[in-house]
Amino acid sequence: MISTVFSYPLIIKETHLDTFGHVNNATYLTLLEEARWELITHNGYGIKKIQETGLGPTILEIKLTFLKELRLREKVNIETQMISYEGKIGKLVQKITRDGEVCCIAEFVIALFSTRERKLVLPTPEWLVAVGMQV
Repeated sequence: MISTVFSYPLIIKETHLDTFGHVNNATYLTLLEEARWELITHNGYGIKKIQETGLGPTILEIKLTFLKELRLREKVNIETQMISYEGKIGKLVQKITRDGEVCCIAEFVIALFSTRERKLVLPTPEWLVAVGMQV
């Protein structure tokens, strides 16, 4: 399967900063989640679809690598791409870049979760499209 790269531009705001004047480590996770929600919503799998189907994303593992600090009012871009989806388990990579320079790399192990059955399920064709996979 081929995966597309989804780009999500944003500006670092005052609320993203910690006492050191750069983005707090926990805030990276919030920004990355915001970009993932934009990806799936853009591809027709927003919160309404999740509530209707009872199927939504869950994260099983995260690896974050911080390479460059992000500061106030910097324009950054979050690139999101599925690397693979085998069985119930998907691997997704997100990169936060500033002027083409990679500032953070995040690797996620994800899955589709049934809120009704309370377990991981095989990805549906709609879900694979939502995360950028060409089925």
